[in-house]
Amino acid sequence: MVARTPEAFAKSGIEVRTKTEVVGIRPESGEVRLGDGSTLHFDHLVIATGAQARTLGVEGEELPGVFALRDLSDAMRIKAYLHDRNARRAVVIGSGFIGLELCEAFREQDMDVTLVNNHTLPMHRLGEEFGGRIIEELETHQILHLPETMAQAVDSASDGSLQVHTADSDILQTDIVIVAIGVVPEVALANSAGVRIGDTGAVATDDRMQTNLPSVYAAGDCCECRHRVSGKPVWVPLGDTANKQGRIAGINIGGGRAAFPGIIGSSCFKVFGLHVATTGLTEKEAGAAGFEPRATTIRGSSRPHYYPGARTFWLRLVSDRETGRVVGAQAVGYGGAVEHVNILAAAITAEMTVEDLAYADFAYAPPFGGAWDPIHIAAQKLTK
Repeated sequence: MVARTPEAFAKSGIEVRTKTEVVGIRPESGEVRLGDGSTLHFDHLVIATGAQARTLGVEGEELPGVFALRDLSDAMRIKAYLHDRNARRAVVIGSGFIGLELCEAFREQDMDVTLVNNHTLPMHRLGEEFGGRIIEELETHQILHLPETMAQAVDSASDGSLQVHTADSDILQTDIVIVAIGVVPEVALANSAGVRIGDTGAVATDDRMQTNLPSVYAAGDCCECRHRVSGKPVWVPLGDTANKQGRIAGINIGGGRAAFPGIIGSSCFKVFGLHVATTGLTEKEAGAAGFEPRATTIRGSSRPHYYPGARTFWLRLVSDRETGRVVGAQAVGYGGAVEHVNILAAAITAEMTVEDLAYADFAYAPPFGGAWDPIHIAAQKLTK
């Protein structure tokens, strides 16, 4: 997962300083102050400090065996701890991407896994129907899901294991605890330098990735961007977005002219055999953004029912009633979910309507799908 080493960067004339902390920025003099008291001078500065893991803020969170998973070094520490302790039980607190993927990883090690979720459903943004399918997949793989449960404390048991105390007075015995309740933008350094922080709590930039300070740019999980459907500033920390923003900042610093167009929030993940994908706005989010949303959910198949290897997925399409514009889509299933959401991400970006999609000319052959694609069917339902 390490894309480049310091040595690889050096071959391109780039000096990389590891184990080096920046403790201050002086934009007026073009200086970065380091933890050892030295300074670096700059003409242009890019702040790419990322995000930091949220903490529970409860007693015992600092105990050995309680981890957050933010980067590769965290993963290495977790792996070493599992090996050293011969861990057989895990409690995962949080039901987002990271929490669900860790449930799968621990089960692959034949561990007993309990998922502590303060919401009713995992990935609650997706709603009851899709969240329910995720629960079914978890239960199929013997994950104990505890909905509407809050962890209130962690302590050590007499045998050296850990105990998670919940608000319901339950005590969960475990060998390792993972806190996966999300992240927050790391903006303390930017804020201290006078960089403007947006309403989302992340660094505000223009479409060139430039902050309110002309010599200072920002990219990645520390900064917000514009949502192309709602038109509002949003903070959606995703790796592919960070890559794009970094390239845009570099082009502009290098004398070129490039603009970051914003995002529509496309993302996907898998939990065991179930694939989950989303793009644009949910029905609830569309209403909050000022649209008059209408939505339909259909059961689709990756191939015609008569062709071997057909896999089922469920697709939800969201549009605006007044204009017919497609504003969002979500899908879960065992094949075809991600591919169909990617098609709809392109449609949303192009501001296509359900009428445009109802008879869209997709490639067709039985090994790859039906003559009427699930997107056709969902769009035609919405045109009615």
